[in-house]
Amino acid sequence: MAFTHRNHEAAGKLLRREADRLRFRQATQRVALVDGAPWIREQMQLHLAELDGLGLDFYHLSENVHRARREIFGEDSAEGVAWAETLMHVFKHEGYGPAWEQLVQWRARLARSRKRKAADRLLNYVAGRQEMIRYPAFRARGWQIGSGPTESQCKLSTKRLKGYGRRWDRPNATAVAALDTLERSGQWHKFWPNASAATV
Repeated sequence: MAFTHRNHEAAGKLLRREADRLRFRQATQRVALVDGAPWIREQMQLHLAELDGLGLDFYHLSENVHRARREIFGEDSAEGVAWAETLMHVFKHEGYGPAWEQLVQWRARLARSRKRKAADRLLNYVAGRQEMIRYPAFRARGWQIGSGPTESQCKLSTKRLKGYGRRWDRPNATAVAALDTLERSGQWHKFWPNASAATV
């Protein structure tokens, strides 16, 4: 894992640099799970053309499904919860096509314009990520469909920066987070193989 306080283009170049450092091209399986943000997908496609698979994190899809569920059925609706769980099951086990058909039919039954607006937002989100929603294929190959471990690591990597009375400027915050991540990931000595212990 690496950090930058710069824009998406700098993040893409950093992604390529780290991939080369870790010999990503030589990996037997090269898979990425992302949250679906267009800029992340674009940078992946630009800098990691060797990917065997680029998937949408299952949790992020679920977040959007449940957002629509709350807006259309209400927060505590048992019908809405059952609808969301059934839809996510179809996405996970049957794939994009059957889930899309279920969504289209469901949207057609909605009468009120406010509810249809919420449904359209979900359909647009799903349609824009069609090629990334490949859960049955990923699972058949033993690939992860959720990025939970990565999300947890991201939270841990910023923990060093937080705390009472701590203040950082962007470059120093990036540097400290990068050093902390090297240590956490066990790559400290790979990055600096000839580093010697400091003496006082």
